[in-house]
Amino acid sequence: MLESIISAIARCPGPYFRQLSKELSMPIGTLDYYITRLLRERAVYKLGSRPRYFLGNTPLEEAIAIYILREGARGVAEFPEVKCGKSLCPTIKSNMATALDKYPCLRRDVVENYIILMSLI
Repeated sequence: MLESIISAIARCPGPYFRQLSKELSMPIGTLDYYITRLLRERAVYKLGSRPRYFLGNTPLEEAIAIYILREGARGVAEFPEVKCGKSLCPTIKSNMATALDKYPCLRRDVVENYIILMSLI
């Protein structure tokens, strides 16, 4: 069970709890037990007010970029330090581009957030 959760998060970082439950076809109670265990062991961590899960070894800068890609304007509002004036800082733009190349699964979230994100660049 633990391996399948870690594998799913590694394959496409930043899933919501319910997305993970659906993807793994795992009951919510079972997933909650294992996620709590992984959080306690620091094998994973959660980020944001609408928690998304990341492997424990994921750099925070990469996790924030992925969070913003998946959340759009809400993610930018949660991490105001990623803005330089009215646009996103060059480092976050670079981290976002790298994350998109590294994790093709993120592209479906970008389509939903494209217009909002591009207005900030």
